[in-house]
Amino acid sequence: MATDRAISGARCRFLLNGKEIGWATGVSATENIMQQPIDVLGRLDPMEIEATGRQISLQCSLVRILSSGIANQGGWATGDTDAVVEFSAMTAEIYDPITDQAIWRLEGLKPQTRSWSVDSRGVMTSNVSFVGLRMFDEQGN
Repeated sequence: MATDRAISGARCRFLLNGKEIGWATGVSATENIMQQPIDVLGRLDPMEIEATGRQISLQCSLVRILSSGIANQGGWATGDTDAVVEFSAMTAEIYDPITDQAIWRLEGLKPQTRSWSVDSRGVMTSNVSFVGLRMFDEQGN
């Protein structure tokens, strides 16, 4: 008989293009289906609501490893305008090595922002965000 189990961070790995990138300390993703109310003159309530688009975003916090930043590992666009414009889309996964499956998969990712922080008693971290095309769970939904 199958037992329901929570998914803990201890059993998750963050992969970018199939490769573990740095030491991820936290990953979050958002799928936003944009809905547009159809407002009509002379009516207080909308006539209907229409889906007008989808937005996918991914945020990741990584421990910064010396000489091994995200750009060095192929996860960030660097260089001149042409290099940034031609940067290939990526795929990210939250992978469970126990069940040998991706719990979440995000496709068509492009880098959007990166920042870093360090304080006198902590380790340096990098915060990176991406925008993407699609997000799927382990069931393909």
